[in-house]
Amino acid sequence: MARLPDSFLDNLRMSNDIVSVMSTYVNIKRTGRDYVCACPFHSEKTPSCHIYSETQSFYCFGCGAGGDVITFIRLIERLEYMESVRFLAQRAGLAMPDDEISDDGANFRTRLLEMNREAARYFRDMLLSPQGKTGLDYLLERGLTPNTIRKYGLGYAPEGWHNLHYHLRSKGFTDDEMEAGALVTRNNNSLYDKFRNRVMFPIIDRRKNVIAFGGRALEKDAKAKYLNSDETAVFHKRENLFSLNFAKNTEEKCFILCEGYMDVIALNQAGFDNAVATLGTAITPQQANLMKRYTDEVVISYDSDEAGQKATVKAINLLGEAGVLARVLHIPEAKDPDEYIKKFGAESFRHILSKTETAIDYEFGKLQKGIDLSTPAGKTAFLQKAVAFLAELRSDTERTVYISEAARLSGQQISAITSLVKDKAAKNRFYRQREEEKKLIRGDTKRDPINPDSLRYPAEEKAERGIIAFLFHSPDRLKDVETKLKEEDFPTEFNRRLYGFVKKRIKSGETVDISSAGSEFTAEEMGRITGICKQGDMLPYSLPRLDEYINVLIKFRDKARQKPVSEMTDEEMLAHIEEIKKKRQN
Repeated sequence: MARLPDSFLDNLRMSNDIVSVMSTYVNIKRTGRDYVCACPFHSEKTPSCHIYSETQSFYCFGCGAGGDVITFIRLIERLEYMESVRFLAQRAGLAMPDDEISDDGANFRTRLLEMNREAARYFRDMLLSPQGKTGLDYLLERGLTPNTIRKYGLGYAPEGWHNLHYHLRSKGFTDDEMEAGALVTRNNNSLYDKFRNRVMFPIIDRRKNVIAFGGRALEKDAKAKYLNSDETAVFHKRENLFSLNFAKNTEEKCFILCEGYMDVIALNQAGFDNAVATLGTAITPQQANLMKRYTDEVVISYDSDEAGQKATVKAINLLGEAGVLARVLHIPEAKDPDEYIKKFGAESFRHILSKTETAIDYEFGKLQKGIDLSTPAGKTAFLQKAVAFLAELRSDTERTVYISEAARLSGQQISAITSLVKDKAAKNRFYRQREEEKKLIRGDTKRDPINPDSLRYPAEEKAERGIIAFLFHSPDRLKDVETKLKEEDFPTEFNRRLYGFVKKRIKSGETVDISSAGSEFTAEEMGRITGICKQGDMLPYSLPRLDEYINVLIKFRDKARQKPVSEMTDEEMLAHIEEIKKKRQN
């Protein structure tokens, strides 16, 4: 990949202030000169993602994600480096440099999207052909109109092993592309269609690209009633929602979160274009944050069985962490929205939708289950649960309301409960912050995918990080490092590569900062680099500290070079003894 001019990249970042960009994806809160937010890349109750306006960077002390605005877009939009640059250039109205920049990854994804679009056309045509009669009959029996079938691009995958396979071949797509796009399956070096005798639901992203498919089996004894596409270069199920392409344009004040495709389609047909569903999995933090971009309120419409209740609790927690008001829908006399609307009509459904209880009401009611509030022991047990629950609420207003309710139920003074909740919340913050700081200082070396060598060389890896952080802060100190260490003296591969990059930038007179590493390192590696810099900032940048780091690597190098005593010649043995004597005298 050709390198973009630093001047263009500097202009790109200046035109896309990281606070402004990130605020379109997450709720941010100012703390002094900087900002914090709940990390959009993992689930958390206390915001641990920090945005540094001065350095135009971000870092999550919880999961280690970090980097500049380009890295953020790479992670949040699941784009490659050059695609993220183009995304931000378009956002800011900047023209890309004239020179041709190859991006094999982007071209490959474009091919997959074209292939998915052709597959969707094929499935649609099959549904409307004599071969698709069983699929069309199923959809019509479920009450879907031809207009709804057309709107969602529903289709049919016919029986047989190579229908789609050979069709896509005839359109110029290769077997490798079909396998990479999860449209065919390989078994003993033989390829065959993944979807067979199924009603097909195209999954369409916010940019109107067909990114994947869901298939509903028509055979009663099928092993899997619903079969979804495997993840591909263009499809990450944790980060997408079914029917979001319609819901994002709704005029309704909320989204309705359903369990399956048919619930969503039935609601849309009944006039509720704000319905979405997760893609074969429980809700994820990424999906919660995705909904937050378009609405501040989500009504959870899950089954009332045990599995549905567990899924509801998880959805409540994740939506709350994303800053979304969650409500819980109870559907009387029906198992799901589709059945209710068929029985009682759309207006009746809209009525019960308006009567939904807040997620906090739902959770608060659960605290009372199994407790006899007429006894002192029961009131004490309830109060303990209530204080723990209220201490985790992010909204001061909601906390005040439910403290009053807890006081009424337990017979305690509001002031007493307020004090208990305040103390509990402070302790929670203290312990979480302490764990984050410990993790950052010591480095998280367990199952380290970025720098696997850190497990073998924990002390040396920490010294490497210290030296690199020092050079980011004080590039003029490179000569102090180079006089004593060579690049190969860094024992861990990732830090050695990062040191080599920093050294090269300094020697060529180029700027050394987090942003400068973006084109050379992955988005995940950018998080580690940002963490190294933030770790360094927690300690003073003094020369004795730098010397201490250097000495750790010198000792390691000298020890590695030293021959075993059994292999030394007489001359080497005498020299070794003299060296030991000198060290003892010093």
